[in-house]
Amino acid sequence: MTGSLSMIFLDATVVGVALPTIQAELGMSTSQAAWIVNGFLVALASTLAVGGRLADRLGRLGMFRSAMALFAVGSLGCATATSGTWLIASRVVQGIAAGAMQPASTAIVIGATPKGQRGRAMAAYFGIALLFLMAGPVIGGLLVQLADWPWIFFLNLPVALVALSLTIGLGLPRQGVIKRAFDLTGALLLACGLPTFVLGLEWLGHAPAHASWLPPVLAGVGFLLVSSCILHSSRTTAPLLQVRLLAPKIMLGQGVVLALVSLIMSAQAVYGAIYLQEVMEFTPMQAGFGSLPLLLPVVLVIHSAGKMYDRIGSPRLVVIGLIVTLAGLCIETIGIAISSYLVLAIGMVLVGGGSTFASTPANTDVLSRAPSDQRGEVSGLVQTMRQLGSSIGIVICVLAIGWTVAARTPETLPTGTTGALAARALEGDVKALRSLDQSAPQLASTLIGARRSGMTAAFIVQTLACATGLLVASITLGVSARPSEHADAASGE
Repeated sequence: MTGSLSMIFLDATVVGVALPTIQAELGMSTSQAAWIVNGFLVALASTLAVGGRLADRLGRLGMFRSAMALFAVGSLGCATATSGTWLIASRVVQGIAAGAMQPASTAIVIGATPKGQRGRAMAAYFGIALLFLMAGPVIGGLLVQLADWPWIFFLNLPVALVALSLTIGLGLPRQGVIKRAFDLTGALLLACGLPTFVLGLEWLGHAPAHASWLPPVLAGVGFLLVSSCILHSSRTTAPLLQVRLLAPKIMLGQGVVLALVSLIMSAQAVYGAIYLQEVMEFTPMQAGFGSLPLLLPVVLVIHSAGKMYDRIGSPRLVVIGLIVTLAGLCIETIGIAISSYLVLAIGMVLVGGGSTFASTPANTDVLSRAPSDQRGEVSGLVQTMRQLGSSIGIVICVLAIGWTVAARTPETLPTGTTGALAARALEGDVKALRSLDQSAPQLASTLIGARRSGMTAAFIVQTLACATGLLVASITLGVSARPSEHADAASGE
C-alpha cells in the first residue's frame, strides 16, 4: 500500500525543486506554474470523496490497482508534455488517480491492522513513503541538473510497476459489499465547486484587464457550490461526503488541523525550493540537498509519534507538534528576511519534525474513531480537507508573493531586452534573473529584494495558518481517552 503514497510524496517534492526550471523552459508565469502543483491538488481534493465511496462499494484492492495504473498514465503524459497546458492537464489526471487511490490504500491499512497496533501500522505506511518524500528534492535536483525535468515524472513509472506487482496475492480479508446509492448531486457540486473556488482565488492576483469582476465572482460561485455540497450532504441519507461523521468536536478539530498542516507542508515543499534557487542562487541540485533539513526530521519523528499515539492518544501530541512547528516557521521567516540559510535550516528542522508530530497522530485518531465499514468514506473526507488546505495554501502564497512583489517593484521598467528580462524575472524566471544580474546588476538586486519580500510574505501566511491550527486544537481536542479505549468504540469492533 505504501507504493501509491510513495509516488504521491515523491511527485510532490520532486516537482517543487524542478518548478523554476519547468517555468523557464515552458515560458510560464508564476501563477501558471503554480497550477503545475495546484492542478494536481485540486483534482485530488475533488475526487477523494468519490474514491473513498467507490472503494467501499466496489472493493478497495481493485480500486487501488486501477487508480495506480491511471497515475502512471498521467505521469507519462507529464513527462512528454511540450506546453504548460499539456503538463497541467496531465497533472490533473494524476490528481484524479491519486484521489481514487489514497482512500483505498489508507482504509486497507487501517482495516487489516488489529486495534492497539494502528499507530505503528500507520507509521510504517507513512514512513516508507516518507523515504521517497525525503529523497524527492535530491533526486529531482540531480535529474534536473544532470538530465532534464521530464525524468522527474518518468521516475513514477517503475514505482508504479513495483507497487502493482506487490499487490498480487495480497490475501486481504474479504470485504463485504457496502450497498449505498451514489450521490451524483454531491459529486457534481464538489467537482465543480472546488476548482471554481480555487481558480477564482488565484485569479484575484491577476484579474483580466477587461473583466476585473470575474475572479471574485468565480470565487463566490465556487464557495456557494462547495457550501451547497456540504449542506446537501448533511441532509441526504446517503451523501458523498459523510460530514456527519465529523460532527463530534474532536473529529472536526482533527480534520481542520490536518488541513492546516497540509497547507504549511505543501507551501514549504514548493516555495522553500523556489526561494533557494531564486534568492540564494542555489542550483537545482543544491536546492534539493538544501531541502533535507525539512524532510529528514519527518522520517525520524514519524515512528515515535505513532508509538506515542498508541500509548497516550493524540491531543497532547498534536498541540506539542503545532507549538514546535510555529516556532520553526517564525525562525524560517527571519532566515528568509535576512537571507541566511543557516537560520532557515534550523527553522526547517523544527517545522518538519513538529508538523509530523501533529499530523500523524491526528490522522490515525480520526480514522480509528470511524465505524469500520465507513473508514473509506472518512478517509476520503479527511483527505479532501487536507488537499483543499494544500491547494488554498499554494494560492494564498501566490497572492502574497504577487502583491508584495508588485508593491516593491519600480513603477517603470527599462525597455528592450533588459525590460523583457526584468518582466520574466518578476515572474520567477531564474534564468532571466541570472542574465539580468550580468547586464543590469542594480536592477537585478532590486528585483531579488522584491522577490525576497514576497517569499517572506508567503512564510508569514504559513505562520498564521499554524497559529490558527494551534488555536483550533486547543479549543476542540481537549483530553481524550487512550486509543485502546476509544479506537473501535464507534465501529463496535
